[in-house]
Amino acid sequence: MMQQGDLVHIPQGTQLFGCDSAILDKTEKPIVAVFIEDNTLGWQGGTYTVYALGREALVKKKHVYPMEKNNGLS
Repeated sequence: MMQQGDLVHIPQGTQLFGCDSAILDKTEKPIVAVFIEDNTLGWQGGTYTVYALGREALVKKKHVYPMEKNNGLS
């Protein structure tokens, strides 16, 4: 389960939406974002709110992957 502030991976070609479902951007390369919240009333399988590319955006849950806690560090 992701918590607010967790880093997440968003793949290349993922659409970022505004709260009105309008497309804000499409990732040109994989990016790291900050998880904000799980939207239980989302559309098309639900969305997460993330902070990415300098703004808050909605991303379909199927395109958001949690980063490893320790990122390979001991």
